[in-house]
Amino acid sequence: MNPLRAKIAIPLLSVLFLSYPAQAQQLVSQNQDGFESNLYEGNLNALPERDSTVVQREVPKDYVRWKMDPYTGLKDTVGNDTVQYLFQNQHKTEGKLSTYNHLGNMGSPRISRLFSERDGRRRFVFDRPYSLFIKDPGDFLFTDTKTPHLNITYFNGGNKRTGEDHINGYFAANFGKLTGIGLNMDYLFGRGRYQNQGTSMFDTRVYAYYHGDNWSLHASFNTDQIKMEENGGITDDRYITSPEMMSEGRKQYQPEEIPVRLSRNWNNLKRKQALIVNTLSLNRHYEVTDSVGDTIMTSTFSKEFATVSNTTEFGILKRRFITYNSPNAYYQHEWLKNDSLDFFRNFYVSSTLSFNLNEGFSKWAVAGLNAYARYELRSYSMSDTLPDGKRTEFQKRNNEYDIFVGGSIQRVTGRNLKIKAFAETSVLGDRLGDFTLNGNLELHFNLMKQQAALEARAVFSGTTPDYFQRHFHSQHFWWDKSLKKELTSRIEGEIRIDRWRTRLVVGLNNLNNYTYYADNGVADVNGRILSDIAVMQEGAGIQVIDATLHQDFKLGPLHWDNSVTWQYTSNGSILPLPQLNAYSNLYLRFLYAKRLQIEFGGDVSWFSSYYAPDYSPALGQFHLQNSASMMKIGNYPFMDVYINCKLSGVRFYAMYSHVNQGMNIENGAPFLAPHYPVNPRMFKIGLSWTFFD
Repeated sequence: MNPLRAKIAIPLLSVLFLSYPAQAQQLVSQNQDGFESNLYEGNLNALPERDSTVVQREVPKDYVRWKMDPYTGLKDTVGNDTVQYLFQNQHKTEGKLSTYNHLGNMGSPRISRLFSERDGRRRFVFDRPYSLFIKDPGDFLFTDTKTPHLNITYFNGGNKRTGEDHINGYFAANFGKLTGIGLNMDYLFGRGRYQNQGTSMFDTRVYAYYHGDNWSLHASFNTDQIKMEENGGITDDRYITSPEMMSEGRKQYQPEEIPVRLSRNWNNLKRKQALIVNTLSLNRHYEVTDSVGDTIMTSTFSKEFATVSNTTEFGILKRRFITYNSPNAYYQHEWLKNDSLDFFRNFYVSSTLSFNLNEGFSKWAVAGLNAYARYELRSYSMSDTLPDGKRTEFQKRNNEYDIFVGGSIQRVTGRNLKIKAFAETSVLGDRLGDFTLNGNLELHFNLMKQQAALEARAVFSGTTPDYFQRHFHSQHFWWDKSLKKELTSRIEGEIRIDRWRTRLVVGLNNLNNYTYYADNGVADVNGRILSDIAVMQEGAGIQVIDATLHQDFKLGPLHWDNSVTWQYTSNGSILPLPQLNAYSNLYLRFLYAKRLQIEFGGDVSWFSSYYAPDYSPALGQFHLQNSASMMKIGNYPFMDVYINCKLSGVRFYAMYSHVNQGMNIENGAPFLAPHYPVNPRMFKIGLSWTFFD
């Protein structure tokens, strides 16, 4: 047994065994009815008759969680995270359905292979690769609970030296019916199976809210810190693809023995954010008259018909790239020779005033309406040099601001038809003319005597690239470019037939002025390719077509769940995507002893080979591979076996990941990013437990 797990398991078992006799003795000696142990005459199985006047205390376990919409200032209720299905994949950096590429270690930078999953909406461009861990204030969950409760979720894999741990939890409590507080904490530590690959991430969030009759207040604060040790990938892919060629008389190399390209290089992100939402309810009073016999009674009622909200958010976002040791033949340029630290900072303040008319407040209000105005101030800083020929370094600052106006209309209470539409544009400021339009229509109907749902979605946007895409000054990369607005559109249709366990999603994307990073480095005198990353923009349009089929099968306790995505890109050299991506999960689901729910099986993920984006430590972003050293990844299955259980609200699992390590696959190798092999096989465990009262 793993020594760490033994240290945890032995005290827990000791507490259980020691507490059982004490509990039994307490039941025998004195119970709630006041009976003493001398009345039992040594019969431990005898129980007194219950006194009907004694009320048994039951701890209520009901609670509701919601997010705050940053545009309307209204609550958006979400489901509680108590689902057993795919709990074993919840902590995986590649995602629940294994659709992300990453650098191998838990929490490392990642990018989705499915274009429809890529989301560039981040206030800080350097946050994008850490989507597994980072959450913005609009993603934060508030909790209204009848009983104070604590949830702890823990994941562990590997050993003390090269393993990984991820623990997160939250505490929620209410003071009466109007006020609630809470605390969330999240800690991830991946030591890394390969050299110089460690990740350390810590997030703390606190919140409080007040719900009055006419006024409500929500406030939250979070602070995050991410440390990512950069190794630049292994020096030679043959350590993984052809280990016999590199063994030098040895049987094989251990992962921690394989040489890597970088040492003593770190990416460090620090984030502090706060959110304050004030909401004022506007009520309409009306009277209802009724008569009982000769008596006439008039009652006065109040109903909310609108709300006025103010949402204020501010944050300080920082990124540092620290270089204490850089090889001579790695980067093409050294722009800041007097510094070993790249520093980027983004301070922002956003304030939104919104007015909302509630859906259904009268018989004419068949839809809800919203209108808002938002002011944003953004302050950026990064390294720069004075034009005096002496390369004097200093921190250059630049401010931008914008005023946005927008609105939405939605009908969500309809039985067969639901509609949502949203529009926003910048009317003044540095992003003048930026716009977003999106709509969603959901229709329920009968198809071949089966209940079906058809959903149509459309998104059109014109956005100015991020400031740090237009301007980037660092030790190794330097540019200032005037980039055009990115014009994107996506039209998507989805059909669901629950009885058949079928869901089909088809989408069409059109991209103009697509912005990306490319490595334009050239070879040195020894033939080694040097890194020189720059931002680029493709003027010609790029089309992406995708179709995803989710099809599940069930035969008694046997379940077989599948997800297959097909993609087509009209310009694979600028926007490379795998043509096929598949995930399959075969398992038995059954109930043991009428209480323990068990899922036992295995899953496999696979994608077709393609020239996947490479990763730059100094940039902290994924980019196109250098044309002089192209490498395909893919055409390799990743297989796991697991047992996933749930007992009275407690979820736990055991998994053996990458069980097919060492499998010889023609034209395939275990890489999810060029030169970054995935972790070898590893035993993992996980537990999620909620404690009430």
